[in-house]
Amino acid sequence: MTLSDFKRFSPPELLRNIKMAYFCGNFGDPAVVPDMQDILDWCWQVNPDLELKLFSNCSVRSVNWWRDLGELTSDRNFSLIAAIDGASQETNRRYRVRTDFDRIMANTAAFIGAGGNAEWRMLVFRHNEHEVENAKHMAAERGFSLFRAYPSNRFGSAKAFEYTHKDEAFTLEPPTAKIPPKSSNTHSLVGQKPPDTEVIIECEALRTSSAFVDFLGYLTPCCHIGRRLYMRDQGAFDGADDWMSDLFDTFDPKLLHVDTAGFDAADAANDAFFVQLKEKWKTLQPRVCRNVCGKRRIASDPAEK
Repeated sequence: MTLSDFKRFSPPELLRNIKMAYFCGNFGDPAVVPDMQDILDWCWQVNPDLELKLFSNCSVRSVNWWRDLGELTSDRNFSLIAAIDGASQETNRRYRVRTDFDRIMANTAAFIGAGGNAEWRMLVFRHNEHEVENAKHMAAERGFSLFRAYPSNRFGSAKAFEYTHKDEAFTLEPPTAKIPPKSSNTHSLVGQKPPDTEVIIECEALRTSSAFVDFLGYLTPCCHIGRRLYMRDQGAFDGADDWMSDLFDTFDPKLLHVDTAGFDAADAANDAFFVQLKEKWKTLQPRVCRNVCGKRRIASDPAEK
């Protein structure tokens, strides 16, 4: 995404009327965007009080780039969310494939040293759970403002995920230790028996009045819906979400494209899309909405109703 793209996808009238924006791509790392620093700077030219967060594995770019980012953001309401899943190269590379731990430490040190505010967030698996306390100590020692560790929610009902990289076999497994999830407001319902469980979908996008604009310019309720629209267009749709493909067939996605329709029209289309989406909550309890924003309620327990 270029600065010119961003200006079309996120016009000044939008930036002036929001409180915060997260740069956190479904595909790729925001730090690789050539115009990323110019985009951040332009956001603050339009709205000096805007809170911005950038999510990155911090293994890309040079030390100088990260130092410049620290200087740019030092007097702004900005946080770098550093995704570092371990306290060593061996553990971090298992999930953050092809990242370099020493480079990450050098880049974040340059950013923090230049006045930048950084948070260390660690996904916990079986292979790295023994390093949580060490990572927490390293974060404090290196000047990170916050350290958070929580289990990956990508397993669903699977017990493990196997992959091969450079002819070496790896296995990712959930942690054995009991670790609180990322958010206490939502609960994964994987494994619950439908007859015993009622689900209330408390949509985070509706609760926070937020939306997601992807790198192609589509405006959707959240990154989870946006991801599925992109996968549908790429012919890589998950069969478990066929209902959403049907929904997009009914609702023309071009109406949600900011560049084609204009931001105001795409925003209005997003509201209309929400109406149809909420109807699906009543009849299908769609997996993506249920697992991300579903609140568990045991049907047999009247005290929970």
